[in-house]
Formats: sequence, structure tokens, C-alpha cells
Amino acid sequence: MTMLSLFIRWAMACLMAVALPFSPALSNEMPRIAIGADGHRTLMVDGRPYFVLAAQLHNSSAWPAVLDEAWAQALKMSPNTIEAPIYWEQFEPSPGHYDTRNIDAQIAKARSTNKRLILLWFGTWKNGENHYVPTWMRGDPERYPRMLDEKGEPIDVQSPFSTNNREADIQAYVAFLRHLKKVDGDKHTVIMVQVENEPGSLGSVRDHGLEADAAFKSAAPADLTRTLGKPAGSWREAFGPQADEAFAAWSTASFIEQVASAGRAVYPLPVYVNCWMRYKGFKYPGIDYPSGGPIWSMLDLWKAAAPSVDLIGTDIYTNDPGEYQRVLDQYARADNPSWVSETEFSAKTAPYLYYVLARGGIGFSVFGIDKSDPTAEQAAAMAAHAENFALLDPVRDIIGQAAAEHRLHAAVEEPGKAQQSLPLADGWRALVSFGPPPWGDTPGIVSNSPDMSGRVFIVQMAKEEWLVGGTNVRVEFVRVDQLRGQVLRVEDGAYEAGTWTMRRWLNGDETDFGINFTKSKMVRVQTGIY
Repeated sequence: MTMLSLFIRWAMACLMAVALPFSPALSNEMPRIAIGADGHRTLMVDGRPYFVLAAQLHNSSAWPAVLDEAWAQALKMSPNTIEAPIYWEQFEPSPGHYDTRNIDAQIAKARSTNKRLILLWFGTWKNGENHYVPTWMRGDPERYPRMLDEKGEPIDVQSPFSTNNREADIQAYVAFLRHLKKVDGDKHTVIMVQVENEPGSLGSVRDHGLEADAAFKSAAPADLTRTLGKPAGSWREAFGPQADEAFAAWSTASFIEQVASAGRAVYPLPVYVNCWMRYKGFKYPGIDYPSGGPIWSMLDLWKAAAPSVDLIGTDIYTNDPGEYQRVLDQYARADNPSWVSETEFSAKTAPYLYYVLARGGIGFSVFGIDKSDPTAEQAAAMAAHAENFALLDPVRDIIGQAAAEHRLHAAVEEPGKAQQSLPLADGWRALVSFGPPPWGDTPGIVSNSPDMSGRVFIVQMAKEEWLVGGTNVRVEFVRVDQLRGQVLRVEDGAYEAGTWTMRRWLNGDETDFGINFTKSKMVRVQTGIY
């Protein structure tokens, strides 16, 4: 093969890889969750796959008077999406009267900075309590009752069995979405909505009010037990030792289903619920974590009880890579793509974004990034996440499509795993070596980097064509059969407006022993055999 024909083949492959089989971008197309033939979920925005790289504002940073400062801090992370709360107590200061100033300010700010929005409805539940329920409700427990604990004492959670509580939330949430449709229905600045926040109850495993107790003593819903493969009968007969928590999950999910369903009828944006995780060692619902939330052991029940909720997001606050992956694996399934709806604002969590890539997920969000006077640790966290986001955002649609077609691979540096192998297609695997150079030039000396910051992703763009990006890693393409493999070309460059722009060809020292990523960068690789 001549050099000219080799170059033509390479150029054609580059052009073909840019073309996406999904529908072309349409600014008036609703954001949606596309479901592939194999059940894989993909978030679609403007008709194209979208991978969320989000910065989430602190709980009280979405007010117009402080929004400018908080937003400026968020932009330092190079996100493509901002997550910010909508407070029920502010939105409905008196029954049936709605104040849309916070919503409008956030949309205006997102448009002026070319960012997308995910709005978080802080309604009946916020972190297992009721602290964003309007004061006119919390001050009237007769009309808007609270849950009762096993002693009959009220707790800081609204009863999910109260029709008044439910209808109040539905009316406010529908008003919120109706306004959103009015001001954003043709722009789709807002691409997704979180309904409630870490729902469930702290202070009691379940509601012990009169109506709740009567329901608990009755037969569990037949359609629920049938779907979950449980025996018919009372909650105790159907769910055994988990009966109280399962009852709480059903009552919470059923309440939220009615809220989400009513909102979807008005403006059908993708909707998710985020979850306060039940980590390893957490034993006591209502104490260690909110009882009734969509923890991993209640995920099937939640899916059955709340079909209008598209996704269950994971709020993961751990630096342990094993625990992080364990949580992701509990939620990454055919009917629930991996979605880190919150994670700790720490440099240590930055590489874990690549765990979501490895699972074909839809996005990653970092919480509490707006620090007016950041510490050295917070500045390091901002820099680490910004490095990830800046590298990945230009290829967010490529990542989304590759995830849907199972052409996306990724690895993260872990203790004792300074060298890993990624199985690829067409007889190839990638040998990735993390840590400081020389990355395994001499057998037996590969070691982890001090900050455990190595990560890498690989997308197969076409046969023998690969897009590779990462940080603190060396990548070698190795055959898994008896054929002789070779790297024919490595292009250093970047995607600009969806088009690959090559800066230079890498060769010699840069590729003779593998492709070296000492800082975040992206290359396109052509392989072959001889």
C-alpha cells in the first residue's frame, strides 16, 4: 500500500467517523432518553447523543443575587451543563402563587454562557427531610400531616399517604414545568429535571400514621408482588424482614410517580431521582440513610412503582475506588444507565469519571463547586475536574454514540493495578500502564503514581481506527492472535465543532514504546497488520 493510498484511507475514515447514525441536530427536538435495540439508554439533546459533564451549585447558590458569583466559579470547571436547584418554598410563597424569578435567572445565565441546565426540584423531599416544603405547609400539620415514627411522634418528613401533601406537590411541580415549557420549550436550555432530592425518611423506617398502618397491614399490591416475584399476601408475608423498608419504598416511589407523571403530561423532559446511597456497612434505614429511597436493594421495586421516572441517579461520596465501582455496578443495568448525579468535589474523584465511561453511562456531576475563597485542596479539585471536562466535552456526542454501540472502553488507575489490559475489537487489546515513566519499559518496575490520577478512554471509530484520550498513562496496541500488529499512524490533535483537526503526527520517541499521555490530550490512532 502506497503512502498516498494510506493517507486517503485515513482521511476517509476520519470523515466517516464524524458522521453519526443518529438523527441530525434539531434545535427544536425535545431532549429524550433513546432506547437501543439491546435496551441501552442514551441521553439525546438536539437529536444527538449527549454526555453530561456537570457542575452542581451549592444548595443556596441559585438565588439571583448570588447566582453570578456561583456561576462564575462553576464555569472554571469547563462544564457543558450546570445543575441548580428550584426551591418549592421560594417558587410557591403562598398557595397557588408562583414566583418564577429564580427559574428565569438560571435560564438566562445558561443561555448567555452557552451552557445546558439540569434543574433540581427540591420539593417534598430534600435529603430525607422536608426542609424545602413551603412554610405555609409546614406550619399547618393538620392539613399537611407529617410522618409519624413508631412511637407516634411526628418527624421532619411529610406523610406520603396524605392526599393534601401529594396534590400540593403535584400542582407546584406542574406549574414549574408549565412555566419551563413556556419560556424554554423551543430552546431546550434545560435538558433534564430531577424530581425531589434524595427522597425517603430520616427518623423512622416508615410512616406509622393511621392510613399508613392500615395499608401496611393490608395485602401488598398484587401487580407489585407479581412483578418482583414475591408471594402474595401482607407486606410482612411478601417481603419478610425487609417489609417495613419495602413498604416505605413503595409509598415514596408511588407518591413521586404521581408527581412525575403529572409533570410529564405537561412537558415531557427526561426525569430522574437521585439516591442517598446505602454504602457498605450501612445497616439501619432511617438512620444511616433515608428509608424508602431507591437504594440498590429497592431498585427493582422503584422501577416497578415509578415508571415515569427515567433514571435513578447515584450520589456517590467515597474516595475508595472499589466502593465507587461497587455502587456504579449496582445501578448500571439495561433499564438504568450509569449516571453519577452527584459526587464529591475532590481531586481524588476526578479519575472516577472514566468508570462511568467504561460502563457506557450518560454523565457525571460534581457537587458544591462554587467556592468563593477556595482552599488549596478545592483549587486542586477544580483543576482536576476541569482537565477531564475540557478534554471530553468536544467529543460528548461521539462518546454517547460509542457507548450505545459498545465501542467505548476506559480504565482508571487503582492501587496495585498500575498496568491493565482492555479488550478491544478485531483482534486487538490495549495494554495501559499508569504511574510515572518509564511505564514498563523494563519489566517489573511499573508502579502507581503518587496521586493515583491515571485514566484513559478508547473509542473504536472504524476498523483499525481509534480515538484515544487520557492522563498519566501509556497505551500500547497489542494483537491477541498470531498476527503481527503495528501502529501505522498517531495524530495529535483535537475536535473543533465536531471535526477532527490534526496538529502533528507523532512518531519516534513518542510512539516506539507506546503512546505516552503525561498530560490530558487526545490522539487518533491507525493500526494494521503485516
